[in-house]
Amino acid sequence: MSSFLFIFAIIMFGAGLYFAFFRWVLRYFDLKNDYYLITNQRIIIAEKSSKDIWKYKKLEEIDQVNIELNNRFFGNIIFGEPENIFGKNDEPFSLFKRRGINFDEDKYVFLSVEHIDEIIPLFEELGLKVNKTFY
Repeated sequence: MSSFLFIFAIIMFGAGLYFAFFRWVLRYFDLKNDYYLITNQRIIIAEKSSKDIWKYKKLEEIDQVNIELNNRFFGNIIFGEPENIFGKNDEPFSLFKRRGINFDEDKYVFLSVEHIDEIIPLFEELGLKVNKTFY
């Protein structure tokens, strides 16, 4: 019985370590290998080494641009409505048939962007509604 508890504790420790640390390390390497493009027709997320386009979205499909930034103009650019952690009432995982919990990440997002203040006028010139949030 004690060996079962020891194995269970090791598994839980490994899962906690993954969610607390390793997941962000993997995310860092993904971000380091990506680059972002903005054209007059679409936004593009591509891989630096192979030049493959991972995702893109046409500008006419974007109703709003949400920008989360700090006082040094470093942060994230989310195209569309940001995902809410508490989700909606129809989320697959819900608490007491009320609000759900949303584990999805934003699909079209430029993560860890520097000098966002230089990019905001570009979105405004393209006719996109820009919402800024400082953290």
